[in-house]
Amino acid sequence: SFLVRPVKVIIKDNRYYIVDEGVPAVFSFDEEGHLLHKIGKKGQGPGEYREIYDAVIKEKENAVYMLSPFGSLYVYSLDGKFIKEIKLPTRSNYQLIEELDSKCFVTWTLPASENENCISVISKESFNNVKEFWHVPPVLTTLNSKPFYNYEHKVYFSNPYQNEVYEVRTDSLRVAYRWDFGKDNLDLKEYGFTLLEDQKVEEYKLMLQYLRDSTVPYFLCDQYQNDKFYYIMLVFGLKHSKNLFYRKEDGKSFFFEKTTEGVFLHPLAFNEDFLTCIVFNEDFPNYEKVLPPEEYQKLEERLEDDNPCLIKFYFK
Repeated sequence: SFLVRPVKVIIKDNRYYIVDEGVPAVFSFDEEGHLLHKIGKKGQGPGEYREIYDAVIKEKENAVYMLSPFGSLYVYSLDGKFIKEIKLPTRSNYQLIEELDSKCFVTWTLPASENENCISVISKESFNNVKEFWHVPPVLTTLNSKPFYNYEHKVYFSNPYQNEVYEVRTDSLRVAYRWDFGKDNLDLKEYGFTLLEDQKVEEYKLMLQYLRDSTVPYFLCDQYQNDKFYYIMLVFGLKHSKNLFYRKEDGKSFFFEKTTEGVFLHPLAFNEDFLTCIVFNEDFPNYEKVLPPEEYQKLEERLEDDNPCLIKFYFK
């Protein structure tokens, strides 16, 4: 098995790029799932790194920009040759990166000090900070592992305890849309959270406890959209995830834990025609009713140490 802990799938021109923070490296596959290249190398030598948390694919440059949490971008060609290392502005860590526009990247940091912002807009030319924002108490960053998504050349940002979804701009955040769950909307002040600076450590611990025992019933997780749907995953009691698809055309919502065939959805990529999930061996039996017999046979023939599968779910 090449893959250990895949965290992101990027689909570009019939290529599948999988960011695996467990290896850590980026793997490229063709449409049939054949490995094309392992990109990047863990180590201490030139062009090597300790960790990689995220990556951006730039096909026109024939390059992948791989983000180290320690403040560097490692640039490799798409066939795996090291090009250069770029030092980023000093921060306590770097968790995620997206391409904001032709001139800037946007990154996500989990702050380690009171004066640190979560979001940085970084120039692609100078690799200096252009703008920083989202200075919030740590409780609001609890479990915010995937705050960004891309749609139509824009980057969107969300957090687990607010219904607003923002468009990230080079100088600000702009509310793009809001979820409205009526009486089930979250208001952290109802649970006694002050969000004050001097309460931050206690409230961070309290949030984890309240989520675990369902005092705070849910938090908002992964979000995406395409031309047909807005999508959000809600997580209840830190264990059970449910999917919500809101159809743009008529405002109809589809809210479910599993599909009618009994399959759990955990999308890692969301396209116009399909969403892509990574499926591990223990989930295979659930797919017998979903896949055509010849496709399910491929799952049955797999060995225990084979890579997990990517399965596409097409929208009707």
